[in-house]
Amino acid sequence: MIYSHYVTFGDFPQEYKEIEKAKGIIFPVPLEETGTYLSGTKLAPDEVILASRALEWFDEVLGFEPFKKGIATISAPQWERGNIISCLSKVEETIGEVLNQKKFPITLGGEHTITIGEIKGAIKHYEDLSCLILDAHADFREEYDSSKFSHACTTKRLIELGIKRVVILGVRSISREEHECIAGHKNIKMIRAIDYLKDREGAIKELLNFLGNNVFISIDMDVFDPSLVKAVGTPEPGGFFWYDIIELLERVFKRKDIIGCDIVELLGTEKVSSYIAAKLIYKLIAYKFFYE
Repeated sequence: MIYSHYVTFGDFPQEYKEIEKAKGIIFPVPLEETGTYLSGTKLAPDEVILASRALEWFDEVLGFEPFKKGIATISAPQWERGNIISCLSKVEETIGEVLNQKKFPITLGGEHTITIGEIKGAIKHYEDLSCLILDAHADFREEYDSSKFSHACTTKRLIELGIKRVVILGVRSISREEHECIAGHKNIKMIRAIDYLKDREGAIKELLNFLGNNVFISIDMDVFDPSLVKAVGTPEPGGFFWYDIIELLERVFKRKDIIGCDIVELLGTEKVSSYIAAKLIYKLIAYKFFYE
């Protein structure tokens, strides 16, 4: 059973926030166990939800009000602190329940490790599931800091779950071992940030052709340039700006069936970054229901 969170996303009328009627579900997961540089991912979900209260309800580009499809915020999972497996199990269970109810989940992290739990819940519903990961890092290490469930290992764990098509877009920091492993892997396509910025149209066509029809989108907020989004765990220069990401997402939502999304690796330590994340979430909901 899923329950309402104590603070809800958006300052919308209550009738559009009821779980039973809502088509979109915001799922906060404040996991912070394996950070390697800056801290604060556990603070991000509540800060983004609070920032969302300042959002304008109308999407000026698409010309409609996405909140009228219903956007409910459910309670964060309760797991054994310090036990990542316990957290991932709760996330898997909740995502499965949300998908059972034919709703669209957007998970709000928390560190990138939570994506593993989401995909475990989703592949029970979509055997042909593909993943589009927007990230400054490949996250393809076998282990990091003696943990196989470090945020730096997320993509590697997804492949082990049986995902056949994964696109990692925006990479601008990678180890030699990750680079060599990905280069020889038929199930992964990596598009570096510099390649996307040089040929955006070609990169979008390439990833659309590679991905299957049912797609889960994971957005590590460090895909953005740190001059725009400062509050991330591992900032990297040379990233994307708002319309770089928005144009890509709109094209993907037009062509694919997006079954769920997450926003991860944001730190809840800076108000502007939290607001940008809230606006991005609202844009994901807008694209989902405008193009369904």
